[in-house]
Amino acid sequence: MQKVLKQGVVLALGFAVAGAMLIAGLGKAQARPNFPRAFVTQYPKLQAKVKTVKCGVCHPKKKNAKKKIRNNYGKALAKVLDAKKVKDKKKLKAAFEKVEKMPSATKDKTFGDLIKAGKLPGETK
Repeated sequence: MQKVLKQGVVLALGFAVAGAMLIAGLGKAQARPNFPRAFVTQYPKLQAKVKTVKCGVCHPKKKNAKKKIRNNYGKALAKVLDAKKVKDKKKLKAAFEKVEKMPSATKDKTFGDLIKAGKLPGETK
């Protein structure tokens, strides 16, 4: 009887903690799905590549890489706008256009040059 009571208390505490996490927002995903959509809208020729790499447009392609870490394109984009606050498509478009003119990691090429060549801007070759 005591074993059943202990299990019930543990189960109730588990539900309480899970509920508190949901209420506090700890269970929410922090993804920014508007970025890949806006990127594909801006650069439709890269749609297939974006579909494959998804967040890899701005973040390293390594497995288990933290999303706070950005590749060179992601860093340039972050300098231009505050990612957490931008949801407006016009602001994203303007930011993409501004970053196009910035130098990439590829020698003598801007991010815009890479995009025009059909490469993702975070790529280095």
